[in-house]
Amino acid sequence: MRKLFCLFSCIMIGWPVYAQKKPVVEKDPDWEKKFIQSNRDISAWFDGVTEGIDLFLTGKRVSKERNKSSFRIDNTTTITESENFNNTSSISIRPRLQNLEEFMQLKFTSYDEKEDGRGVESGYLRKTQRRKNYGATLGFFRKLGNVRTTFQPRIELQDPLKVSQSLAFESVAEVKDFQMNPKFELFADADKGTGTFQALNFNYEFTPVWDITLINEGEYQEKIHKLFVTNGLALGQGYAEKTTFIYSWIFNSHNREKYHLHEHVVSVTWHQNIYRNILDFQLQPFFNFAKDNRFKGRSGLIFNISVNF
Repeated sequence: MRKLFCLFSCIMIGWPVYAQKKPVVEKDPDWEKKFIQSNRDISAWFDGVTEGIDLFLTGKRVSKERNKSSFRIDNTTTITESENFNNTSSISIRPRLQNLEEFMQLKFTSYDEKEDGRGVESGYLRKTQRRKNYGATLGFFRKLGNVRTTFQPRIELQDPLKVSQSLAFESVAEVKDFQMNPKFELFADADKGTGTFQALNFNYEFTPVWDITLINEGEYQEKIHKLFVTNGLALGQGYAEKTTFIYSWIFNSHNREKYHLHEHVVSVTWHQNIYRNILDFQLQPFFNFAKDNRFKGRSGLIFNISVNF
């Protein structure tokens, strides 16, 4: 009886050991998880660097907001019928010094963002490559009622150094599913001289999936006495949570030598957000009907991929 009790006690003591599952050996994360984790690590490192600079300049923490520093890398490839293959890369670095700035933002870019943002080139159609123009921009932002006002002087890192300025006023008026977006900008550029940019775009969302934008924009450069005008429409389709399509028809005109239609372009843009705030791309086939080519259609393809940190 005593031997049976001892045997039973040994079995009960050893049972938890045998009942445990065998340790699971975790497999190495696949390339997708490694890519996402490396992006987070780089972003955290960049946030830490900018926060360290911020605290060094201010001496103390006065803001509890999360650091929103970021940088973006773009690579754009353009293929146009009977023209050369073009490929260019650009970078935009935006350190946010939360404790030092209240309505100010510092940016380092390989191109002039204000120049790039004028017109539909950045939003609906980018047939030409970004002009390499390394520099630093100091942006001041202020809201005057419903009008967002920005003043952004920029130093271009060239020999000799060049300075450009931009003063912009922008607002958005909303009535149910209808939006009106007026914008006016005064700019001064070392190469282009002074000029103005104005836009009055209308957007109407007639279903949760479909919306239409009427485009009306113009830019005047005083140095060469040239007026650029863009009109058109863009039909947007929200195909899925991360996928959108834009069907656009854009008309470009200018006043040299007389005011006339210079070209019109039909395009379809497929925008895919692969990983939110990390990786996205745009694929855009288009047909360009230009006056220089007697308005005969010339096909082309634009591919842009962006990585955000």
